[in-house]
Amino acid sequence: MLGPKLFMVPLLIGPGYLGTGYLSWVLANILLETDRRRDALSTFATPLLGTFIMVGWDACLDPGSSTISKIWIWETGGGYFGVPLTNYLGWFLTVFLFMQAFALYRRVRPEPLLPVAQSHWYQAAIFFFVMALDFPAGHLGLAQSVAVTDATGKVWQTGDIIETSAIVSLFTMMPFAVASFFILLLRRKT
Repeated sequence: MLGPKLFMVPLLIGPGYLGTGYLSWVLANILLETDRRRDALSTFATPLLGTFIMVGWDACLDPGSSTISKIWIWETGGGYFGVPLTNYLGWFLTVFLFMQAFALYRRVRPEPLLPVAQSHWYQAAIFFFVMALDFPAGHLGLAQSVAVTDATGKVWQTGDIIETSAIVSLFTMMPFAVASFFILLLRRKT
């Protein structure tokens, strides 16, 4: 469904995760005010928070993409609508390692001479908010719930999967986006 694959992973997954990783990194910088810092604490804290933000998005995305749309399949299934905990632990480790490597690279780079435009920060908060809206919108547009079977033969209801993704989005993704937006507004007022 997602086109050509490399090692059984669709090539389109890379750009999607790169874009979401970038947004997660920017939101972590807003929330922690680490965009101009190069100290050890910010070098660890920014990737850690960025990883939580990104895996929060993945927790909304994976059950619908795998169990309903069958874009990818978990052959051994899992308790979160056919997705195993190991998926999220694996993504957490992978994202953290990439973000930590970037933070270490950034730490030795000289600080930019010019500050980044305010619009850069607002765009990330707004775009992540729009991404978060996708899941509640999917719930509102649900015509009817039907049974869907994962690779292990376990039957799930599509309505339950979509509603759970909407709930998780509203209370994991949205708070990061909203908090980032208001932090930017509050910073501007001081």
